[in-house]
Amino acid sequence: MTVPVSSTNGDAPVDILLIGLGSIGSVYAYILEKTGKARVTAVARSNYDLYTKGGVTLATERFGTHPGWKPYRIVKSQSEAFADDTHYAFCLVTTKCLPDVNPTPKLLADAIASGKVSAWALIQNGLGIEEDLYQAVKHLSTPIISSLAWIGIMTNPDGSVVNWRGQDTLASGIYPPLPSVPVGQDAAVGAGSDRVFSKREKQALELWVGILRDGGANVKVTDHVDATRFSKNIWNCAWSSIQGLVRTRPASWYDIDPSITQPMRDFMREIVDVGFEAGLLKEGMIQYPGEDLMGSRESVAEACWTRIIEMSHARRNAGGGHKMSLWVDVEMGRPIEVEVIVGAVVRLAKQIGVQTPLLNYTYALMKGLQVEILEQQEAKREAAKKTVTA
Repeated sequence: MTVPVSSTNGDAPVDILLIGLGSIGSVYAYILEKTGKARVTAVARSNYDLYTKGGVTLATERFGTHPGWKPYRIVKSQSEAFADDTHYAFCLVTTKCLPDVNPTPKLLADAIASGKVSAWALIQNGLGIEEDLYQAVKHLSTPIISSLAWIGIMTNPDGSVVNWRGQDTLASGIYPPLPSVPVGQDAAVGAGSDRVFSKREKQALELWVGILRDGGANVKVTDHVDATRFSKNIWNCAWSSIQGLVRTRPASWYDIDPSITQPMRDFMREIVDVGFEAGLLKEGMIQYPGEDLMGSRESVAEACWTRIIEMSHARRNAGGGHKMSLWVDVEMGRPIEVEVIVGAVVRLAKQIGVQTPLLNYTYALMKGLQVEILEQQEAKREAAKKTVTA
């Protein structure tokens, strides 16, 4: 059984189920609940006691500081969330997308089986993060709203303080999106797809965007969320992989002879070429969060190198620095988003016949790193079991 997308026209707020009560999940739960048009039930695991006993401090530049914040309801499992008659307008997922570790259909098995979710909302990085969920629920015709966020959030070590600095941009669109036309394919053929957004999908997107905008979020709507994802993933694929592998800030390459760093630039050009050849990147398309227009593939690849290097150099001179989240995950021994950030680009390149030797090499290294992280996690679990039984 499926339920129709709810509306906020009445007095009662819509219910939203949150999977992923971390920093991103907390901020967007706060925004969704801010106007009283939604109430969030969050599934919490390791941080259940933190949120239920005292809540966390949300320290934001835009909306002030909110000590003791917690969502409307906190549960320990999805089954607990579905134990009553609550129907959810959205199941919002803000965890990292790790299809090689915990595929989304497995993560959301209880929610999918419940028949109590009207639509799915994903706020995650990477490419193709929606596809396995889409295959699992397409027979139910439940809409999928895919979103990616540009937002500066840091959490202190114990998770009790969530710091949100600066502005935010959230790009949202329906999945599957309207089709893009690869280079070399007749535009009329590409436009021949019978893909149109259903009324139910449009209603879900309208509800999602409306609640968030009412709460103060800066939401942009796109019919081509896959293209928007690729545009953002250029930077993640290039620099998250580099930082994760060598644990070095971009400023370290600032003064190195360009002839030495040229292979790194070539690596970034491969990523950009895949996007252009696939028809996902085009000159003149809007790039978020600044909403500037995309230039040529040469200029995009150069910007990927130059902007990050110069930004990192300026931060280093000011006594600061920045680690991308994948680098932090490696340091913390957490699984990394290798498949959706790097692997998805490799698979797309093979699909459209683009040669990417440097990208392929990077992917192989990242896969090895992931294996080591997972083996270390398993070793720790086994050691913990022995300690308990000793």
